[in-house]
Amino acid sequence: MITVPYPQDHVFYNNRGIDYGERGEYDLAIKDFDKAIDLKPDYELAYNNRGAVYRSKGDHDLAIEDCNKAIQLKPDYAEPYCNRGAVYRNKGEIDRAIKDYDKAIKLKPSFVEAYYNRGLAYHEKGELDLAIKDYSKAIELDPELVHPYINRGNAYRQKRYFDKAIEDCDKAIKLNPKLGLAYYIRGEVWLNLKEWDEARSDLKVAKDMGVDIVAAFHNAYRDIATFERRNDVKMPKDIVEMLTQYPVNPFTTTQKIVTHDGKTQESAAVLELLEKFRNAGKQLREYLQVPSSRGITTGYNEAFIVHRETRDTLIAEHPSSADILKPFLMARDIQRWRVKPTDESRRDIQDKWLIWTHQGIDINAYPAIKKHLEKSRDALEKRSGKQEWYELQTVPKGTDTCEQPKCIYPDLASATAFAYDDEGYYVGSPATLLPTSELWILGVLNTRAVSWFYARTAPQIRGPFLKFTSRYVSQIPIPDMEHEQRTLIHKIVEYILYLKKQPTVNSKDLKYASDAVMVGYFGNILNGLVYELYLPDELHRGDKHFFQPLFDEQLPKLEKIQEQGVDEMHTFRDIFERLCDKHHPVARNLFFLDGVKPIRIIESKA
Repeated sequence: MITVPYPQDHVFYNNRGIDYGERGEYDLAIKDFDKAIDLKPDYELAYNNRGAVYRSKGDHDLAIEDCNKAIQLKPDYAEPYCNRGAVYRNKGEIDRAIKDYDKAIKLKPSFVEAYYNRGLAYHEKGELDLAIKDYSKAIELDPELVHPYINRGNAYRQKRYFDKAIEDCDKAIKLNPKLGLAYYIRGEVWLNLKEWDEARSDLKVAKDMGVDIVAAFHNAYRDIATFERRNDVKMPKDIVEMLTQYPVNPFTTTQKIVTHDGKTQESAAVLELLEKFRNAGKQLREYLQVPSSRGITTGYNEAFIVHRETRDTLIAEHPSSADILKPFLMARDIQRWRVKPTDESRRDIQDKWLIWTHQGIDINAYPAIKKHLEKSRDALEKRSGKQEWYELQTVPKGTDTCEQPKCIYPDLASATAFAYDDEGYYVGSPATLLPTSELWILGVLNTRAVSWFYARTAPQIRGPFLKFTSRYVSQIPIPDMEHEQRTLIHKIVEYILYLKKQPTVNSKDLKYASDAVMVGYFGNILNGLVYELYLPDELHRGDKHFFQPLFDEQLPKLEKIQEQGVDEMHTFRDIFERLCDKHHPVARNLFFLDGVKPIRIIESKA
């Protein structure tokens, strides 16, 4: 029997696809849109809707392809321009996104979503006035939408229009009392206004609703001291504690015993485990080609650290300035695995450049630089040390240390937080540079095993914080391994470094949460591999193997993945889904890893 499609079947499949998409069942949605397009190949609505679902899945190239097709079929169709703009914004291509939103608004002047999304794009660029204008237009078109109020309130907060910010947060809370972000933004405004009772109340509500108020505050301000200095205030102690509450470092809570005189010391099991680590291989300093070095101390950052506008002005005044203006990282820009020289939520620390006036420099060869530093001469001459007034206070030995590939770590962290830099950044103190291009070393250092060992053998400062100094870091034992084992760890570190740069991995949108989980899973695989290197007998007695199952997978190098000519994220997601399948030996061994007693000790489960 031959079934003849009903003339409106394509509409049915399209509508059901929309319903599946709204419920987050993306594969079923795509299947229905495929069917709608099969029935009506020129059905522009289905192309646009399928593109929206691909965008939600993070398949940017397929999303753009579908939007392009919808536009080709119907050039005056506004929705695919808005949809494509959202894809470009997710990819970090903000200017292209704005261009598409402009077109969508031109075609459909009452397009609320296009105004709101363009406002988000302007907000991300730091163009707050344009963002506010678009948020306001979205509110004018639909006064019941809550998110334009929240984002406009946040923009007003950034511009320090506090009355307007509170008004918008009030409106957002009235529309939806369960949105914790509105309470947090209003709470931060109250902090700026020194209205401590109101701030305390709103921050508590935001926290109870699941907002990470500590992270949110530190995204806006480096720390409590920075906030207090900017606002010339001293916050109440209880609010300070509310915004600086951290859990106790789990790596310092493993088994201890009390001696007869009331002192505590490590248990016999911990002492035995530490000895196994020390006997596993050479110390880190034996692998480094040259000694580590501290970051740069300027003695007066206001003079030596400039932003792009000042940099460009100095070069325009005298071209020689370009020779000693170096891309620069502060210690706070160092994250685990990668450096982050730009912070999307804080425009004041973006794009930093160091005036590299090292010891012995001929300052007269750089007249524009000298003129710039002259403005701060009085302060520069008051610095301690024997440097000339125009020279940096302390610098690493030679520029090679800064410009060659290196691992970097800050002086304070709750666990090992080594980052890799091969772009030649100059790094400020307090941070330390390890001159190495060996990614496998980075892979070993950023594991739970090494964090645990370091926490047991180096000084703990406060709460969860450990002080990372070259004296102790250089003593970290690096386990012996075969070339193939190093190569495997190198591959996985390459995966992590690549993924850490991808928009979907760094997105706060819950629809991309699985991509962030993927990065964490590769990190867990490294944990398993390094555990097997330090404690092979213990793991193998429990039939826990990681290297061999991964050798069997023949994981491709990043270079090979990029040569395939397809979306790299597809390949990574395929690898991730395969390795985390509950029947895969890697996933199974990770899940049951705490069945090994030394691992229970390390992970505070014993």
